[in-house]
Amino acid sequence: MAYSLFLAGAALSFKTGGSRNARLMMSAAVLLDMLMAILPSLGFLPPLTHPGARNILVLSGVMLGLLVWVLFAVALFLYRKHRNELYHTAILAVEILWFVDVMLFFYGVYR
Repeated sequence: MAYSLFLAGAALSFKTGGSRNARLMMSAAVLLDMLMAILPSLGFLPPLTHPGARNILVLSGVMLGLLVWVLFAVALFLYRKHRNELYHTAILAVEILWFVDVMLFFYGVYR
């Protein structure tokens, strides 16, 4: 759900040149992703957890997720500095890395 929300925000951002609504939508998606990553460490487990899912693919997905968060923060910084071309490049990189992150995580959990 968070990735879909981010894709919608990124599409709006590319269309409007990084409007405030687009940035808020993408920020909400990243915050939702962070929340879903942090809640299990606080004891709130999703219904379909796999305790033996600590393999290299899952850990790679988690590390790539951290990179996605950092890269999104860099993109917002670039927007603030009025570097729109680099901002849109960073948003595109976030989209691609987030997709790879999700696929690695799912493949690691369900293989």
